[in-house]
Amino acid sequence: MSKEDTGVKKAAELLRQGATMLDIACPKCHMPLFKLKNGDIVCPNHGKVIVVKDEEEEKKITLSISLDMLEDVLFKSMNSVVEKIKTDPMDSDALLQIIRYLDAIERIRKIKSISPENK
Repeated sequence: MSKEDTGVKKAAELLRQGATMLDIACPKCHMPLFKLKNGDIVCPNHGKVIVVKDEEEEKKITLSISLDMLEDVLFKSMNSVVEKIKTDPMDSDALLQIIRYLDAIERIRKIKSISPENK
């Protein structure tokens, strides 16, 4: 079965489930987008998508996604340093690194709380 056939079958299934076909196409595969009953907008091939009205809205969403990803990276990195501290609780360099990670996470959360899309 081709990729296009799979997308058509998924689109038909979305319609059967009560989704509404929109007059907007996916920028990647050009399949029509669908609005689910819960309000999510999905592409039959790519799943959930975010529709933006203009470049300014795209920048805000991109910033929000980037901050979320950065926060995740910091948490994962901090967890690896925590493992070092478990073996040597007196490792002052590791403790300082944890404080730096926590400070960066706090700053990211502050930026996210004052950004316009969160108001």
